[in-house]
Amino acid sequence: MDFIEEKSALLAIKECDLRADCLFQCGSSIDKGIHIGGAYSEIPSLTALYYGGFMDYDVHNPTSPDHDIFVLSKGHAIAALASVYADVGYFERKHLQGSRGYGALIKGHPGPIIPGVPIATGPLGHGISLAAGYALKRKENKSRKVFCLVGDGELQEGSCWEGIMFAGDRGLGNLCVIVDKNDGQSDNTSSLLIRMDNISERFQSFGFRVLKASGDDIGSILCALESFSQVPQGSKPTAIICQSNKVIGGFAAFVTKHKATIEKGDLERETKLLLQARDVRIKNLNHFQTSTIERLAEGFGYRCVLFNGAINDLIRIPSKVSVSHPDRREKSLEYDASCLPVLEEGKEYAASDIIKKAMSAFAQDPRLYTIDADLSNASGLYEGTQVTNRLHAVNAGIAECGMMCMAEALASEGANVWVSTFGPFFDWQAFRRIAVGYQERAEVIETGKGWLSEGYNTDITFVATAANLDTAVNGATHMSNDDICFFNQLAHLKMIDISCPRQLLSVLEWIAGGDKGLVYLRVMRNKSKVLYGPDFRFEFGKGYYLKKSTHSKAVIISSGHGVLEALAAADMLAKNDDIEVDVLDMPSYDYCLFESLAQEKLPLVFAEQNNGALLNKFAQHMFQERIPCDQRRILHLSALTPENQLQFIQSGTYQELIGALSLRPEDIAAAIKAF
Repeated sequence: MDFIEEKSALLAIKECDLRADCLFQCGSSIDKGIHIGGAYSEIPSLTALYYGGFMDYDVHNPTSPDHDIFVLSKGHAIAALASVYADVGYFERKHLQGSRGYGALIKGHPGPIIPGVPIATGPLGHGISLAAGYALKRKENKSRKVFCLVGDGELQEGSCWEGIMFAGDRGLGNLCVIVDKNDGQSDNTSSLLIRMDNISERFQSFGFRVLKASGDDIGSILCALESFSQVPQGSKPTAIICQSNKVIGGFAAFVTKHKATIEKGDLERETKLLLQARDVRIKNLNHFQTSTIERLAEGFGYRCVLFNGAINDLIRIPSKVSVSHPDRREKSLEYDASCLPVLEEGKEYAASDIIKKAMSAFAQDPRLYTIDADLSNASGLYEGTQVTNRLHAVNAGIAECGMMCMAEALASEGANVWVSTFGPFFDWQAFRRIAVGYQERAEVIETGKGWLSEGYNTDITFVATAANLDTAVNGATHMSNDDICFFNQLAHLKMIDISCPRQLLSVLEWIAGGDKGLVYLRVMRNKSKVLYGPDFRFEFGKGYYLKKSTHSKAVIISSGHGVLEALAAADMLAKNDDIEVDVLDMPSYDYCLFESLAQEKLPLVFAEQNNGALLNKFAQHMFQERIPCDQRRILHLSALTPENQLQFIQSGTYQELIGALSLRPEDIAAAIKAF
């Protein structure tokens, strides 16, 4: 590597300036606080990566697919990343002031609200799987690399190893994981709670090539990055174990802490000592040829000040902020609609067969990716996609968190991504972080002038196979009677509960239209009958009457498999008791229809094979909008106990389960008649 010593000497000064920027953020932040230990220990790695010439990034066009990607997995160390991003020109330096406050650009952890930051990170353990998703996609572009910075304490998270196993197994040679091995964490800043002395051997055992570097020697890190850049595509992923510590580059005792609130006097003393160290490093530049230093310094954002032919100072040249606003990104998948399944009214079809056929059509567009977690036989995603594009049909193995993180990475690149597992198996921590990132992207897009534009939010469909009681004999740990109520509390997640094969097909086409965001799609496991006619078109936020009469005595409101039992109950009442009841299928929440139902005089029967998602949404909307509704005319039949208490549902066939829960058609009919 040319001029390694000169570059190292100059970057040692850059390191001082970035540390000073971290201290400035602390002094001006809303709480005068900073995650100082992790930020300080990672600065040498970030300095080498962003200024060493090994990472191809485009400040002007950060959404371009033709550059490298960086993921800061240890998101609490945002102060160091913010210092770099302000220095290279992703945003103005003024945003370093007042950080961590409401409305500030620099929050407690990074996310897409910051130009050039593709992913929200904060919960530890997700970065490597995110980076694996990026590496998987960018492996198609042979020259693109993906870097991920993690902490050694973070490697205690099992989700890290989901990403490590996948990357090693798939030979993602364009992935470089930099481990900031500072031997500390939040509860013990001087030693890991779970020892990680053999990190190198662990990475090697999962198929990584391991390099080592010294965290207090930028030249050492540059050499490791140079070695990674020379690895041909298709070989092993690389891990650089960077031996550092939380004291690197600091002087006062507070530098060893995980998070610190630093008094003004302490900050001033630390900054003064840091500037003195900077002066010493500037003097050391005179050991090299002045013309070489001047030329290299300009590339690092400095202007050399000479005195009597010697370098006396380096003046930082403010980077011009030039982040562009991209054109709208088209998200609608292009495919031959004649390849979609043809359904006959009244016949029975399995959801997995419909999904399989639809994915084989959608995969005609290379923007489609599907990822399963060892349950592809239940979803149809993998089998369908590989028919057309096997490279975009991914099975992550038994790694739900890794699957979800990889999906987010692919979606942030413009892909339409589908993932699947049983409802209870989706990882809540990953779900919430993905939704936070979705919101931050939406906030930038809404401005109409940020680094993201229309079409740059994430499209991910979470296919929950065997919804409601369809898990049947697998038992309580697998049963999806409560997932819908849990995930109803997650902001920005569109909930859809499928009752009919044609409805499912229409929903699949709707999602393929693009820009649908985060969709939680609950499907039945076994074959079910087509209920809707060939002209049916799904609309999100709309309910559908499958049976309606002018002489109705009640309305049954249901979704999913419960709709089939509701229709059978309605037929029984009409035949045996001459009682007409309407049946309303509500696959997604129709708030206008809720209001209309509240104002009618008919009894409302919520018949649900879960813990009461429809009734909960109905009651919440009535309360929030202050719409009066006579509670005496509401009957709730659900998976709750007879005393309306929560419970888990044990194993049994579907017929046994609806019998035990009094959700058979005859049970529903009898309850309505009595009511």
